Amino acid sequence: MISFPLLKQTVKSNWVIWGAMAGISAILLAQFAAMEMTQNLLFVIFYSIMVTLFPAVYSLICSNKLMAGQVDSGSMAYVLSTPTSRGKVVRTQMVFSVVSTCLIFAFNAVVHIAVNASSPLAIATATGGSVMVEGDLTAKMILLTNLSACLASLALAGLCFMFSGIFNRSKYVIGFSGTLVGVCILAGMMGTFGSLGIDSLENFKYATLFTLYDYASVLSSGEDWIIKAVVAGVIALVGYFVGGAWFCKKDLPL
Repeated sequence: MISFPLLKQTVKSNWVIWGAMAGISAILLAQFAAMEMTQNLLFVIFYSIMVTLFPAVYSLICSNKLMAGQVDSGSMAYVLSTPTSRGKVVRTQMVFSVVSTCLIFAFNAVVHIAVNASSPLAIATATGGSVMVEGDLTAKMILLTNLSACLASLALAGLCFMFSGIFNRSKYVIGFSGTLVGVCILAGMMGTFGSLGIDSLENFKYATLFTLYDYASVLSSGEDWIIKAVVAGVIALVGYFVGGAWFCKKDLPL
């Protein structure tokens, strides 16, 4: 099904960047959630921007290293010289990409639930849709918020993986993936400012995949986030499938 030696090598190659992104994200989340002076900014800043920012940067760096970077450096020739088929390479790298991305949000959720248990947030404010939720922020809200963000991030990771499967040169993967990630991050930030009252910037939220992440719907017990999550999941599946299929069929400079 997958190659465990390749998976082990991939973990060794990417654990530092994963640890940096997951660690910084969790530390910032804990600070925003624990300190009374910043609790009201938890959803305005962290869950609006930062929760998707770090996984996006991770996807940009990691996706290139998973396939195109190895083809470009010549190490893929060694991998394929062993009894490891292209299909097994794709499945292994896909599993790593999906699991490592999900673990960032699982880590965030665990940290936030632990901090919220000791410093509960009395009023959860969702500025993205002008929603005010009176009451305690619950563990279920935290889990579903991170799930919504995770699926939107997987959609981006899937498209970055697709570029890594299509191209043989890192410069092209970084170019296309970097442009996509940059547009998503910048448009997401501008859209957030639009939700805070700058009406001329609000439409920017539709220019980013992160519009499929809807914490306001989660906090208000709505169902819009579920529909968006399904769309994000479909985009992720298409991205991973296209990237994997292309890699299996293309000519490699081995």
